Amino acid sequence: MASKSFISEEYQKTLSQVLPVLVFIFGIWYFCVRILGVGFEYIPGDLGDSRFINFLLEHGYQWSTGGTDSFWSAGFMYPFENTIALSDNMIGTMPFYGVWRMFGISHETSYQLWWIVICSLNYWSAYYVMKRWFNRWDLAIIAAWIFAFTIFNLGQINYMQMMIRFMVPIVLYSGVKMVETSRVKYFVIFSLGIVYQFYGVIYTGFFLMYFSLFVVIIHAIMTKKHLFFVKFFKGQSLIFTGGTIAISVVAMLWLMLPYYEMSEQLGLRTYEEVRWNIPVILSFFFPSESAWTWQVLNENCRPEIPFWWIHYTFPGMIPLIGMLGIPFFWIYWKLRKRSISKLTWTISIVAFLVFLGFIRTYDGQTFFALLFKLPGMGSMRVLNRFMNVELFLIIVFLVSLAVKIPRKWSILLFVLIVIDNAFVPTRVIRTEKEVIVDRRESMIELIEENMSSIHQSYVVIDSTQEFYITHLDAMIASTYVPIPTVNGYSSGCPGEFGQFFSEVSVAGLNRWYTASGLDSAKVLMIYK
Repeated sequence: MASKSFISEEYQKTLSQVLPVLVFIFGIWYFCVRILGVGFEYIPGDLGDSRFINFLLEHGYQWSTGGTDSFWSAGFMYPFENTIALSDNMIGTMPFYGVWRMFGISHETSYQLWWIVICSLNYWSAYYVMKRWFNRWDLAIIAAWIFAFTIFNLGQINYMQMMIRFMVPIVLYSGVKMVETSRVKYFVIFSLGIVYQFYGVIYTGFFLMYFSLFVVIIHAIMTKKHLFFVKFFKGQSLIFTGGTIAISVVAMLWLMLPYYEMSEQLGLRTYEEVRWNIPVILSFFFPSESAWTWQVLNENCRPEIPFWWIHYTFPGMIPLIGMLGIPFFWIYWKLRKRSISKLTWTISIVAFLVFLGFIRTYDGQTFFALLFKLPGMGSMRVLNRFMNVELFLIIVFLVSLAVKIPRKWSILLFVLIVIDNAFVPTRVIRTEKEVIVDRRESMIELIEENMSSIHQSYVVIDSTQEFYITHLDAMIASTYVPIPTVNGYSSGCPGEFGQFFSEVSVAGLNRWYTASGLDSAKVLMIYK
């Protein structure tokens, strides 16, 4: 019997080391390679926002290697300055792109590899945290799969920056452990993790900051450790606390001051403008058109509202049932007098209140009116992105309920998760990489052939395609030629640039010439 037990333990240990890696490899193939193509023939997303993220990564790389002098004033919407602060900046994950560029790998292939790295970090951060939290490597694999390869990602495929969320598990775990242990190391990880998430993508940074603080407050109340933070300001811990606060403040000032200055210049979005982008109940049942298992939901659950394409909020049926079922679990626990962990109570309370804060009725009634008053919320437009943090809260809640399930059932749970997130790669929004490369190279060649010493900038006019395609063609070329472009595409623009932004017309260009004082004689005109 002793020998049999020993073999069983060794077998379990081997599985715990091998299976996470095998499932990870399977996930990268299933989720990333099937979309990219075995030969990396495709770029996720269309010719719009996906290329914009690639442009930002390339601009950051050029700046870091001395190819351009200014990070915040990129070579578009010339001569307008601080243009990076019109949208995300991608500086936090640029090294995961830049390392491939340093080895001579192309602009577009480096972008594909950057995406694989991001998905990999999402998987391993979730796996590591869930394994430490619940001491169940099998459930940690399942949780990591949901977090990294969920069908929710496919609804965001045009907005590749939203894949960056590998700090979410680390920050939420550190916040809970910070309350439970009062150890300053968790405060350091918690604080710097939030800062790094802001550097990764600002949307998720704000959501993570507010939701994780909510978790900390609720958990402190639930565990009756209201003064957990006092130890951070005693003895040697004070050095780490003070240093962390100082580093966080300086880092956030460097990042956010340009955005603050831009908001002062252009203003913020109004509540009336953004509340119509808040998900309705049908949004939570609306998956990507690439869904296989839940294609019927895509065909029948599209909300009949403006901008329906930013309402892909379906997180998979299992997480969705978990989120919507939270109040029923509360009732069941109370009626049955179940002994539920403080962590489960904390996470379930926060997850459900967050859900209530980001849903509205069809006539516009919503609790988000309260959240809109928080700093930073007025800068957000696509509000279903709160799910990038909410999803992990739901995962933690579900795993906390599943820890009593015998390990032998884990394979069935994993199969159900894979089926829940099944998709058809040919229905994913993606673009042939060859098309994107040809557009970049032909535009660079066209500019270089016509550019002379009198030209200080260039502009591309093309009325045969969507405005954003023309702008991005010109912008991407600007990272390779020595002069900036007047064209520009981002989340916003100066008011005087608006007509040219949406029309790419000579009339709009002339209006921008007048407003910006640009000398048209020094602008290279390219008509297509």
